[in-house]
Amino acid sequence: MKKLILFPGQGAQYAGMAKDIYENSPEGRTLLDEVFMNVDFDLKSIMFEEDERLNQTEYTQPALFAHSLAVLAATGLKGDIVLGHSLGELPALVHAGVISVKDGVSIVAKRGELMSESTGGGMAAVIGMEYGALSELCESMSDQERKIQPANINAPDQIVVSGDRTLVDEFAAEAKARGARRVMPLNVSGAFHSHLMEPAKVEFRKFIEDIPFNAPVIPVIQNVSAKAETDPETIKAQLIDQLTSPVRFVECIEAAAAAGVEEAVEVGPKKVLNGLVRKIDRSIKTSNIDTMEQVKEFTNG
Repeated sequence: MKKLILFPGQGAQYAGMAKDIYENSPEGRTLLDEVFMNVDFDLKSIMFEEDERLNQTEYTQPALFAHSLAVLAATGLKGDIVLGHSLGELPALVHAGVISVKDGVSIVAKRGELMSESTGGGMAAVIGMEYGALSELCESMSDQERKIQPANINAPDQIVVSGDRTLVDEFAAEAKARGARRVMPLNVSGAFHSHLMEPAKVEFRKFIEDIPFNAPVIPVIQNVSAKAETDPETIKAQLIDQLTSPVRFVECIEAAAAAGVEEAVEVGPKKVLNGLVRKIDRSIKTSNIDTMEQVKEFTNG
């Protein structure tokens, strides 16, 4: 039975994340200390204490990266295939042996910093609107001055749109008129996975150009292609393109199922991806490991 390891993206963070793992798992503590040592801000306090910075993109992303890898270190869990949602692709690449922990920390910190600098954009979650109709509406509302596009295709009935803030507001009313059950603005710093991330993408490409990427030891399903990739240069190129491209999560899960995956384990805070997987393919058994208690259940089970 093939096992898929899932790595969550932004929005799953919470105060005190991974603190119990740090205090009770020597392996988890070693991993977290390596991450903390390689950033130039106090990530430990941001994660472990009540700190409003945790919800700021430049700190959220390294925190999620650290928590997911701490769970893996504490459990010794190994996957047959890996998949990360947006920034979750970075800890996935570490687990697959594509990049080192140190390089991963460097990349995720730079990614968060660059994405946090984007302004003028917004995002909204759309519930109950079919992808084709939503995509068509985005296209019809976009022009040379303002654009909106599907950003996260999370489930058949749950899609996030991203783009110029005024257009996102207009889209909400139009989508409801066309049958969407709910349209909820997201509290994010920018229009992730849209054209407004192009300046960040340019700088991100320069930053990771000389960082070595290795061939993965296990397949990595990437957000951009929704396919298992094995070529290091393709993986790097798609990690860059991901900033302006949609997260094709539905197709990624379908690709995992087609590859023989029967079980998906989400590692890191909360279990958002578990719920999405169940909406996409109920035949895949889902579980999550977030806290030290769950680590113990997994290792003793």
